[in-house]
Amino acid sequence: MAYTLEVVDLACLPPANEVLCQKEWDFYNGLKIPKRKTEWLGGRLALKKLLAAHTGYALTDFTVLAPGGVSKPTITAGGQPMSVPFSLTHSNGFAVAALAPTHQYIGIDLEKIAPRIAAWKTDFFHPAELAREDDEFLTSLWTQKEALVKLLGAGLTVNSRDVRVVGGKPQFFGRALEIYNSLGAPQITLETRALIPGFCFSVALA
Repeated sequence: MAYTLEVVDLACLPPANEVLCQKEWDFYNGLKIPKRKTEWLGGRLALKKLLAAHTGYALTDFTVLAPGGVSKPTITAGGQPMSVPFSLTHSNGFAVAALAPTHQYIGIDLEKIAPRIAAWKTDFFHPAELAREDDEFLTSLWTQKEALVKLLGAGLTVNSRDVRVVGGKPQFFGRALEIYNSLGAPQITLETRALIPGFCFSVALA
């Protein structure tokens, strides 16, 4: 398989000191919102399980922190920088991490299938994407778009309508296209798969 996944139930987390190194522990203790703390810890646990299986290090040998606390995290293993494509997501009580050692880029997203207000559809989707409008299709489409945004490393710098999925194929426009071309316009594989009942989950690989 081109990537590996780890799913963590946020209701069954181990003590934080069994997962986090000292620097992470300091950051974790500075988080004020309990939900945010749980999701942050769950994401680290999921990713570190994959990293441990890949390298043989213990969970606390890894440091997964974002410079300045805002950008995508970087990884060190045993104090040394580690470069491996990864992505994190969480939704409604679950955290998921993905690792893709044989690829350059990966993005994942998990969302619970649920009805949403009409403005969500009109604000975030281009009409060309809307082959259907049922909750499962729209949620699946959203996870595909979010996975692509994460693959690009674009975050909030792109308009969601500039990242489109039409007939299962990604399309980029505006700022999203600029970022995609800056990465060398790699071929992208986009997959939506069953992972957790009642959720949609998508992976974008390049």
